[in-house]
Amino acid sequence: MNEEIVNKGVTEDYIWHEAKSIRTKLKSVQSELEEFVSTMSQRNKDNRAVIAKLYAENFQMNQEIKDLKEKSNGPTT
Repeated sequence: MNEEIVNKGVTEDYIWHEAKSIRTKLKSVQSELEEFVSTMSQRNKDNRAVIAKLYAENFQMNQEIKDLKEKSNGPTT
């Protein structure tokens, strides 16, 4: 098969050149993907922090509502 490729005008040097070119492109894509994953990971952490804060605020507000209901249902004089 190698002889067939060479006979068609494709040299081993050309194949190595193309392989190196593909490797360079793959490394670039890998770098972009790693940056994307890092960004998404940070966003995930930020979102989880916001959610935790919202849960805490929700709990506090529910507690205040419960306290207000208890006060309004208590004895009136």
